[in-house]
Amino acid sequence: TRIIRAPAMREARRRLGITQLDLAQRAGCSEAQVSKIETGRMLPEEWLREAIARELGIKTWEVGATFGGLAR
Repeated sequence: TRIIRAPAMREARRRLGITQLDLAQRAGCSEAQVSKIETGRMLPEEWLREAIARELGIKTWEVGATFGGLAR
């Protein structure tokens, strides 16, 4: 299995000084889901992508995105 990182999402979260658990609670998902999205092991559904983007102040395409596109 190829792991693709989500640097924009992780960097935005860290810049805001919030943990994966904080983000999960704000976005309405589990901490495990946030971790999986950040490490490229999960591509979130549209509602979750929108919630995370809203909480982090980033574009929806940056949630789960890599330098080459979306995590698969």
